[in-house]
Amino acid sequence: MVDQDLRPFFAAASAGLTFNAPLGEARAADLVRRLAPDGPHWRALDLGCGNGELLLRLCHAHGIDGDGVEREAADGERVRRRAAELGIADRVGFHAADATTWDRPAELVVNVGASHIWGGTEQALAALRPLTAPGGKLLFGEGFYRTEPTAQVREIFGDMTDLASLARLAVAAGFRTTHVAESTLGEWDDFESDWRAGIEALGTPHARAFADRRRDEYLGGYRGTLGFAWLVLTAA
Repeated sequence: MVDQDLRPFFAAASAGLTFNAPLGEARAADLVRRLAPDGPHWRALDLGCGNGELLLRLCHAHGIDGDGVEREAADGERVRRRAAELGIADRVGFHAADATTWDRPAELVVNVGASHIWGGTEQALAALRPLTAPGGKLLFGEGFYRTEPTAQVREIFGDMTDLASLARLAVAAGFRTTHVAESTLGEWDDFESDWRAGIEALGTPHARAFADRRRDEYLGGYRGTLGFAWLVLTAA
């Protein structure tokens, strides 16, 4: 959970981002292609959707309906505005709710950078399996350690698996892995720079000090150590 005193900084950091993850446009387009429905009457569901950009692109590209679930009600306005821009406002619903309370399965499920909702990677995959309809697909975006982290990095991010172990956890939860990839260093650099830019724009000494600390943690700590995985999974 984010410290209450830091919530304005995190909100400012994410406000100007297209994706609140190390995700470039080329990869986003590729993921949308890989997540194409395998049959008629598919519905999308993004749990912990944030601004809903991936959900909206999936619904727009594949002509399907969808639901976005996010505890932060303020994200709803951005979702609805973007849905209207894409001409799909009548097909996508936003639900200001705790994603752990959602109990309606969908054929196409998205959970990116939000495993903490259920308490961690393994718990999230276990919760997402019954929410992914049989034969459906799950896009699971999750952090992992590319190399052994320093004590400082581990203190910031806690315990995480490596990429191979992450894939094995998905299989153990009842999924088959159809695509496994990780964000490039360039995607990470762009994400971290754009994330800090939102904080810098606040212009206060406190904001700048926070942005400086984040920059040092990244460049001097977790750059190249922390990875972000993109798993396209099929419900076995």
